[in-house]
Amino acid sequence: MIKHITYTPHFPLNQFVDIIWMAKSNHLKLQSSHHAALFTELIFNYKDTFQVKGQNTAHLSAKHGQRLLSGLKTEPFQTTVAGEYGTIGLILKPFCYSLLLKTFDTEVMDKLSDVLYETVFLPEKPDFTMASSQLLRLFKNVTIDPDLLKFENHISSATLQNGSMRAFIASLPITQKSFIQKFKKQYCLTPSQYVKLKQVNYALQLMKQATPPKLTHIGLTAGFYDQSHFIRIFKKFCGKTPKAFQTDLKMIKVNSVQL
Repeated sequence: MIKHITYTPHFPLNQFVDIIWMAKSNHLKLQSSHHAALFTELIFNYKDTFQVKGQNTAHLSAKHGQRLLSGLKTEPFQTTVAGEYGTIGLILKPFCYSLLLKTFDTEVMDKLSDVLYETVFLPEKPDFTMASSQLLRLFKNVTIDPDLLKFENHISSATLQNGSMRAFIASLPITQKSFIQKFKKQYCLTPSQYVKLKQVNYALQLMKQATPPKLTHIGLTAGFYDQSHFIRIFKKFCGKTPKAFQTDLKMIKVNSVQL
């Protein structure tokens, strides 16, 4: 049995952190494949084995177990858990990977690990308010870049259709090359890769609906040029074609009903 608790931070921490979660189990063995991660995750593992393998990942042994940092990915990645399970995780905004990588092996992160262990992991009733105040120290000197924020707003409000990137670049006060360099430094992906990641995630949302649309409709709605473009990008990010992925989803639903 797994004990799982989540907390949603308030402003100003929610500019960077979407969710803080804590999970415990006396014994857990799990090996699973994931895909199209659209967030950065910082994990403090206080017990036995916890591994994340794939693009943009960092691992470090620490005083209380280990730390793991996982960023955006354009291909499937694997998570392995074994033994006694005791972990605190932070789901962060996509641009936070490079920011946290700078402080990953520092006294600030050591202190955060200790505070989370003492205020969230050990107590019967976690103190997320204290944890949040310490978390803010990671971002106290961080200013969210206005061009990157503008880009996020653009691809969230405007549909991810053909030409949306060109329209955005034309509205910037800096050159396309400068923007791409700035974006890649923060996200570890190019803007076009990030748009594709958003498109794949939108397609996944449509597939998981109670009555999903046809795959041809899903591909076009998510902003892909045509069906072949949809299949190629989806397979790269998820490790299988949209049809195969949808078949797996149906099998999971059938098995869940039978259970």
